[in-house]
Amino acid sequence: MMNSEQIRNRIEQLLQQSPLAGLSADVRLMLQSQLQSLLSSANLISREEFEVQAEALRRTQAKLAELEGKLNQLEQQQQQQQ
Repeated sequence: MMNSEQIRNRIEQLLQQSPLAGLSADVRLMLQSQLQSLLSSANLISREEFEVQAEALRRTQAKLAELEGKLNQLEQQQQQQQ
């Protein structure tokens, strides 16, 4: 995940490479501030963290399917006993 300094540096690079580079310093500062605020509040995670969470979800889904199967078996057994 990018820290605030990395975000700030990346925004500055993008602004310098864009057509916005010719804007006044005040406008650029306002844009930079707004972009940084937007990116900081986006709750971004790293690809690695995404992969970890995706794998945890796959394991949870597999366990849920297993437990649902066992529950169905128990319900069938209970119906047969009645």
